[in-house]
Amino acid sequence: MPAVKGPRGSGKRRASGFLHALSRARSWPARTRSYGIIVTLALTSLVVVALLHVWTRLEIIRIGYELSQQSRLHQALVQHNQRLRLELATRKDPAAVERIARERLQMVPPDPNAIRVLHATAAHPASGSRGTRR
Repeated sequence: MPAVKGPRGSGKRRASGFLHALSRARSWPARTRSYGIIVTLALTSLVVVALLHVWTRLEIIRIGYELSQQSRLHQALVQHNQRLRLELATRKDPAAVERIARERLQMVPPDPNAIRVLHATAAHPASGSRGTRR
């Protein structure tokens, strides 16, 4: 078939080449035995890739929820720690200790006349308990 040139080149030749390639593509599966295997492998790989994509997205969502839960737990523990630190500071306050000793334990300061000071006596050098090294 002779090529007919139009204003833009060989239009009929291109069309006939395309039709020939199309007819070859249609007849390819019938000519080869491995067409079914290739199609099955391609579809199986697409399904596996799609399932892998869905699984990774679900894992990202699950880990996001777990991270959110752990973040809330962390905030609750930080607040609890702050409350405990405040309570510890309150309990270590000498005025609070004295108030609790007076109110709950009915403790009173000792009478100044009842206080006796004991003076330590020096250890006898012969005993060898302090100051000498043997």
